[in-house]
Amino acid sequence: MEEAIAAFHEGMDTFYEPQSVTCTAKNKRVLFAKMYDTFLKPSILQAKLNNLSAKETIEFLVPKILDWIRNNSVREQLNLRNDVKDNTKAAQLRSEGNKMFHPNVKRYFEAIKLYNESIAFSEKGSTDRALAYANRSNICLKMQRYEDCLKNIRLARESNYSGEKLNQREKDAKNALAKARNKNASSSKFSPDVVEEPELSYPAKENAPQVANCLELRKNEEYGRHVVTTRKLKVGDVVMIERPFVTVLKDSFRYVRCDFCHGERPFTLIPCEGCTAAMYCSEECLSKAYNNYHRYDCGLLRDLYEDFEEVSLIDIRMIAIAITTFDNNPEALKDHLDALDESNVNGFTMDWNPSQRNKTFSTRCTC
Repeated sequence: MEEAIAAFHEGMDTFYEPQSVTCTAKNKRVLFAKMYDTFLKPSILQAKLNNLSAKETIEFLVPKILDWIRNNSVREQLNLRNDVKDNTKAAQLRSEGNKMFHPNVKRYFEAIKLYNESIAFSEKGSTDRALAYANRSNICLKMQRYEDCLKNIRLARESNYSGEKLNQREKDAKNALAKARNKNASSSKFSPDVVEEPELSYPAKENAPQVANCLELRKNEEYGRHVVTTRKLKVGDVVMIERPFVTVLKDSFRYVRCDFCHGERPFTLIPCEGCTAAMYCSEECLSKAYNNYHRYDCGLLRDLYEDFEEVSLIDIRMIAIAITTFDNNPEALKDHLDALDESNVNGFTMDWNPSQRNKTFSTRCTC
């Protein structure tokens, strides 16, 4: 406990300078350093002296943290605000995108990112959103992305686009797409891009299809918990295939990649209707994101991106996914964790059947 407190305090001291708190990144750290010095460190030490359990320590600290936040106007000092749609901001972003799209500039990708941000800020069914989709279709036509062009034309019309400009653009895109398809059909050199999925080099464990049966989890005093192989491996062998439990886009990719699958789809992204910080490649990904985590972090994303490191968002998202893993029942999650014996958690021997999702959550969060 003392070592952890000392390390944390040493890190905070690097940023601690008594001064008025503004919304700069440095001074946000100052605010949290002040919170730590004011009551968090003494409270943790008091909990240790009282021999409180981890659960009792949390119950002891939470009310104190909430009182400190209320009494110190943290929301105002950090410039936190509700994330709402803003058509004025959307129009401004679209105007900046038009400058990048200008014939004398032709920075198409920069223009696309600005149009995407404009779409994210615009209200559903607004003229601003329709115009951003229409402008995006124009770039797609220029870049010979004809299918994307047609998709944006459809999105613009669904957003109540009222102009006639899209009619000719739609004809041009359809004609060009038909020619391209005919050319590809008659060309023996044409072959679609194929992304090969990795495969295990050896048979998988019966209970864990993502792990080769040559891997074992062991524990000793010298190495602690570690993985060993029971057979000689060759360079390039694939012995484990696993997707991360939680992922977060870097801030710079918010208007370039899908927030759920992380696919790079800047020409066809659609927005979340509840915030301005998340976009998706399809309605399917939007729905999956909402059901898995976004229902909880929707209103927090923009502040987290602007005020904190990505790791803070990962923490929030992991909690959100944990709650949905237990059918959106925090009490069920709490009961599960209270009863969990971490010393007996072994991801190599437990059942990874999809129906055991709450158990696999325990493994991912303790390994």
